[in-house]
Amino acid sequence: MNLQEAINKRHSVREYERKIIQKKILIELIKDASKAPSAKNEQNYKFYIVNSKKKRDIVAKYLKLTLVLMDKQINKLEENLKKVLINFYSDLGGAQTIIFVYRKKIKNSPEYQFPNDLVGISCAIENLMLSAVSRGLGTCWIGSFKEPKIEKDLNKLMNVKEDEELITSILVGYPKKGYKPLIRKKKKLKEIIKFI
Repeated sequence: MNLQEAINKRHSVREYERKIIQKKILIELIKDASKAPSAKNEQNYKFYIVNSKKKRDIVAKYLKLTLVLMDKQINKLEENLKKVLINFYSDLGGAQTIIFVYRKKIKNSPEYQFPNDLVGISCAIENLMLSAVSRGLGTCWIGSFKEPKIEKDLNKLMNVKEDEELITSILVGYPKKGYKPLIRKKKKLKEIIKFI
């Protein structure tokens, strides 16, 4: 699969086969993620991979809790989207692997360091997602674990160091057979581009 094909095929997948991804494939995804650019080549990220059924099921319960917190937002959605999200948030869409991305907090770092780290982490995540697509896997970025109580429980579950902060998470798995991604409209180019 060439790069353009991987870019075109990458969509947020919300329904997965209950199939475990081999550890060697997950390692390849992280290798590809680590090839992304980062400010001063600091690579200020760490990937915590939840791939055991026991811990995965605990993480799924945490995500389900966010449904209660987002109740008002979800109720405003169209019925088909609401149904997809409730099913997805109830059990990680069936995905068996979730990757949490952390950043090390650096005391007295310059003001620009945090946004620079976020850009580097974002580049790494996009590499990971495109690498997953090229291997027949699907991904879905989830920001909902940032709720303080849930984040605290996650940190304890994964034995995260105190100086590390959760940035985001990505579900990774084999898309369910016959799954049709929810294709949302992208903005028109004229809305996002301006030549000077």
